[in-house]
Amino acid sequence: MEILNSIDVHFVMSLAVILVIFVTFYGMALKRQNKAMVKIDESLKRQEQTNYQLNQILNEIRRSNRLLSELADIEPTGEFMDPMEQSQAPQNAANSASNTAAQIDSQYKLYVGNIDYAATEAELAAYFAQFGQVEFVNIPVNRYTGKARGFGFVSFVSKEDAERAMSLHGSEFKGRQIQVNFAKERGEIA
Repeated sequence: MEILNSIDVHFVMSLAVILVIFVTFYGMALKRQNKAMVKIDESLKRQEQTNYQLNQILNEIRRSNRLLSELADIEPTGEFMDPMEQSQAPQNAANSASNTAAQIDSQYKLYVGNIDYAATEAELAAYFAQFGQVEFVNIPVNRYTGKARGFGFVSFVSKEDAERAMSLHGSEFKGRQIQVNFAKERGEIA
């Protein structure tokens, strides 16, 4: 019986030592885990602050790009411009860039507003060609979005052709009622 009691005492003592060691290591592991969690929380807060600052910077860059893109494009007369049209732009960037020089030289340029966003310069030229020889057509392109701005310019070789084409004001082109006016250069817009 004494042997059993001594085994029981040794077993209990060994079990107690193992439990003390386990509790000690478990406590140390919890402390390390808590420290790691605190560091992770601090890191996440710093990351959220950085993301917020980057979003602010990105929004400022977008605003600047919109402003620069609007300043770079030739402005229409503004009489019939829808604010939504000003923020849109067409898909024909190459034609827009090549026509810029001709656009400045033209004295018989018409502003055409409320153009369908899918309209091409060739379609617009064909529509206005019924009134005379079209010198060039330009549908401004927003270089950042690549979308149509909803307006364009048509230049005629003669003033008489341009005046006759003014009769298209209020007509339907590709399902939309267009506005047609003589275009004004930036300095003329009041």
